[in-house]
Amino acid sequence: MAAGIYDSRSARQSLGSTGSGSRRHSLLSADGHSRASTQYDYATAWGQSGGDKLSRWRRAYIASDTGDAEGVQSSLLALPDDSRFTTCMAISEDQPLLAVGSGSYDTNMFFVQSLDGQLDVKASFASKFPIYSLAFKSNLLMAGTDRNTSVLYKVDRARLLGFASENAIDDTQGEDGPLVRCVGTYKNKAVKSIDIAAPGSHVPTKRVACVEFAPAFSGSTSSPWPPSSVGANSEMFLSCLGGVINVWDATRNQQALRVEKVSGQPLERAAWSPNAPATLVAAAGVDGTVSILDLRRRGKAVTWRTQQQQQQQQQQQQLDAIGVNDVAWSPFMPYWLATGSESGEARVWDLRYAAADGACVATLGHPTNYGAVRSVAWSETHADQLSTGTSDRAWRLYALHADSDDTTRTMLLADKRAAEDIGSVAAVGARGSSFYSLSSCGDLYMHQVGPQALKHAAVHRMQGAELEHVEKAVYTRDLQGAAEAVVGLVQQFKAGGDASGEHPIMQQAESIQRLCDLFKAKPRVGASAWTLPPAAIALGGESLADSTEDTARTEESKDAQAAAARGFHGDLAHVAYGLPPGYPLEATASRHPVVWQALEQLNMANLRIRLERVVKQAESSDVDAKGQPLWKAIAERERQLMQYVKAEPALFGAKLLRAAVKLVLPHDCIAGLRLGLGVCQAYLSSQRQHEHRGAEPVVTCAMLDALVHVLLFPTVFDADGSTEDSAPLAAASSREQITLDVAGVRARIGECLDACAEAVFEMVQLEISIQETVMRGGDQKRVAEDIVAVMQRHARSVRALVGSAAAEHVRDQVQLHARFPATTTLSASAVRLYLNSLLSTRAYDEHLANSQWWRMPPAAAAADAGHAVGSDSGWLSSYALARVVNRQTATAVVPRMQRQIDVVLATIKKEPLGLEPRLFRDTLLKVGRIWLSVDQEIKLEFETEVTSKDKATGASHTAVQRVRTGMEGLAAAFEEIGGAFLMLLEALTRHSSHRDAFRRAAGEARPLHEALAALVAESQQSDPQLRERGLVIRKYLRKLDHYAKNQPPEDTIDAGQ
Repeated sequence: MAAGIYDSRSARQSLGSTGSGSRRHSLLSADGHSRASTQYDYATAWGQSGGDKLSRWRRAYIASDTGDAEGVQSSLLALPDDSRFTTCMAISEDQPLLAVGSGSYDTNMFFVQSLDGQLDVKASFASKFPIYSLAFKSNLLMAGTDRNTSVLYKVDRARLLGFASENAIDDTQGEDGPLVRCVGTYKNKAVKSIDIAAPGSHVPTKRVACVEFAPAFSGSTSSPWPPSSVGANSEMFLSCLGGVINVWDATRNQQALRVEKVSGQPLERAAWSPNAPATLVAAAGVDGTVSILDLRRRGKAVTWRTQQQQQQQQQQQQLDAIGVNDVAWSPFMPYWLATGSESGEARVWDLRYAAADGACVATLGHPTNYGAVRSVAWSETHADQLSTGTSDRAWRLYALHADSDDTTRTMLLADKRAAEDIGSVAAVGARGSSFYSLSSCGDLYMHQVGPQALKHAAVHRMQGAELEHVEKAVYTRDLQGAAEAVVGLVQQFKAGGDASGEHPIMQQAESIQRLCDLFKAKPRVGASAWTLPPAAIALGGESLADSTEDTARTEESKDAQAAAARGFHGDLAHVAYGLPPGYPLEATASRHPVVWQALEQLNMANLRIRLERVVKQAESSDVDAKGQPLWKAIAERERQLMQYVKAEPALFGAKLLRAAVKLVLPHDCIAGLRLGLGVCQAYLSSQRQHEHRGAEPVVTCAMLDALVHVLLFPTVFDADGSTEDSAPLAAASSREQITLDVAGVRARIGECLDACAEAVFEMVQLEISIQETVMRGGDQKRVAEDIVAVMQRHARSVRALVGSAAAEHVRDQVQLHARFPATTTLSASAVRLYLNSLLSTRAYDEHLANSQWWRMPPAAAAADAGHAVGSDSGWLSSYALARVVNRQTATAVVPRMQRQIDVVLATIKKEPLGLEPRLFRDTLLKVGRIWLSVDQEIKLEFETEVTSKDKATGASHTAVQRVRTGMEGLAAAFEEIGGAFLMLLEALTRHSSHRDAFRRAAGEARPLHEALAALVAESQQSDPQLRERGLVIRKYLRKLDHYAKNQPPEDTIDAGQ
């Protein structure tokens, strides 16, 4: 065919509509002119210009008959096919465009726009040869002719629909180019035509009965199909000629990629599976055999085969094959295949089972049908719906229904008969929610099935009028109406409840889960989820139907049929309820926001139900029915749970959330802490939002006292098990120790949450950071330094939260001392890790400054002032952790700090210039921090058991000995060590040139000067009463200032100053 045969300027092009286009009931008149009126003009139709009486009668009949009937809206378009010999139809996947082919030698290719329930002929052309099959993919149209040839056309769909050309980029002619042009011809394997066929055989024909483009392949690169020679952008297609299937690469028309002889009789239809991995092809023909080919197999590609049979009640009970006219793959279930045959029935096959005895899993037919099923098409919106077109001019829509007694039945939803009294339905198709049927006389119908026709097929699994209304709305795909009803129902469920104390949502758990199943977007069935039966074909490629010599079914055959029926029934019950696999729910929700709202409400309620069930199940088992740890089921849904807790914290409740966190913590500490912190932040956010609006908060942070107790356990308020048996090590102080039960501890935590919830939640974040630091591991000293750094950052964060003037009452009430990190958390573990890290890094001064709050006596308060938050008689020092901290201070910290001071003083006396400058700086800074940070001299007294052995008898004696430890004379030690450091700086200035001497002395003095100055400023800013203590250090800073600034001192320095 010449490339320009479809040039837009060709006289053979016949535009089928004007600017306004053809409309419903606005059919082409007999004289070929289109009418733009939206109503049928009876006077004109019966006038002389109306053509022959038959055409006028037909148009008048259709104009009155077409329309709403039993919930089906049908529109008719009479194609301008003078021969009235339409043969095939193809529907564009992504544009509202249909292509129709005719067996005429004149105008035989029509393009129809389907938009807004109307059909318009946009263009018609004359091909060189009659067209008997069509396939549409993107802008490519494949046509099968009667000359054993397939012809590929490139279609400018945009221009056909009235838009700018989509071929302008790769077509130099642009807007002036042809609307449709030939880009390739493919010669299929020829079949010799004979005048007289052998008995029992059909006359061979050169008609290409079927063409179809291949779907996108999803196999691995090592898969034998498609061949490596096929490029990534190539399009493959198949064509049927006789009993042979030819598979082509559209970019190469010299030789087919694959030639498979499927049958000795002509094939009527071959269909490529649209499901992954898209290597299966179904084929059927006049011999009644349905075959499945797997193109990955070399040699014999047929992997499944059966033969539809009909028993003829004759004298010899001869079984004659009944031809199959069409096959169609389910777009939702990759192993469901529908066929239409000359018997007048459509059948559904489940390819997971061998089709023994020609038995299918479902049969669809109508009592008034007396013609063959010419075409079948699955619904694109319902997995249980199948439409048929028959030779008695009828288009019908059926629904498959899985009954409760494990049987499958069919329901007729729509039945539309063409007005033409001759001919048959040549093709049916579906796109979206619309169905199309084409009669052999040139009538194209569009059927839109409405809720009135569909509602009778809805599956009901819930009781109650409101719930059944939702089920009907979902089945009729009125998702907006269903979503609006669901939102109202969920709100009713939340507001309900009875005196049982059970959460209202739990009382409606079954209904909630049914609604979730109804709205759930089921995942597509993957290629690995099913396989063809291993023995689908008997030796010799014969059907698995029983031998004609033995028509009695064996028990094995009956069992196989029963298994197939059960498997199909179970799948049908699953996919027919709610939305089918792969349904584009997101696209619907984007158009109707209420659908998103309903989905969120259902998912939220369902997650709450599942969470409570997991928590209850954990009381008796650690794993679920599948063997998965229960705590992991919670951890995996952390993000979704946090999203819903933020949206509606009251739905879940603090008690349930605490139980969920408690379940995760022992197995994954960090995951459990993060989950708990997320809950805390969600409650805080909700409380702040309600307070900002001036409304009463639905939830408050004080409700989380038990959760915070779990997250920070053991807290500083809990009894320390390590000190229960250490009565002899009790502090000499007469302060009474407070022992709280669980309720008392949580009451203290609740008071802290009321006072400053943000600071308490920051403590949970600190716990996470410390756990991450410990779990990273590494060098012990490095881990200790990292823990100290984490605590210092945390202290700065707490200072920012409680350091403002508005939070002054919080500071007084909670008694958090942001300068001392050990007092900024309620976690006893964090406090002990921090103090141990200070000890490991020899930061004795920091340890003493922080641990003093476990030794300080209660602050004096008026009798009616009440206790400070978190304590009854003092902060921290009243609780059991004080014993552990004070013991460590007395036995390790104070002696080591005292030893360091003593060693430095002894060295100074022996050799004043014998110490390195850094040792001077380190000791002076530690002594200065202790002097300025600790409120009183360190005096700790302990009673401890001392065991001694008698040398004469060898007997052991145990006695109680009082141990007193403390640090006195800090000011004197500072002055003495500081004077020695000044002498060292003076010596440095005398052992080199004048400029270099003072530069070196300044390098040694400046770090100490800056550190002491910052220490003085910080201490006086936090506590003005320390000003007198700072006089000693400020006096020393003035002397050090000369060396730090590269200037010689004015006075003579001696060690006595």
